[in-house]
Amino acid sequence: MNKHDIPEELKQKLDEFEVDVPDIPLKKSLSQRIANWLYAPAKNPVDLISTQWTPFRIAMFPIALLFLCSLPLLLL
Repeated sequence: MNKHDIPEELKQKLDEFEVDVPDIPLKKSLSQRIANWLYAPAKNPVDLISTQWTPFRIAMFPIALLFLCSLPLLLL
């Protein structure tokens, strides 16, 4: 429905009302953005650990651990 589809009676009824729309700033100030960043809720560190362990991840874990442990020897 667009403007032209609205019946004339309804247009008259709607024109009777006055609506005050407050001015809402679309962009926050720098201080508000910094405050929102500082006071943002902290992420739960347990959520990072509690990932779903699939059989593939379980099989790749020793390989990745071996690679990380041998990395200093590889860089010598």
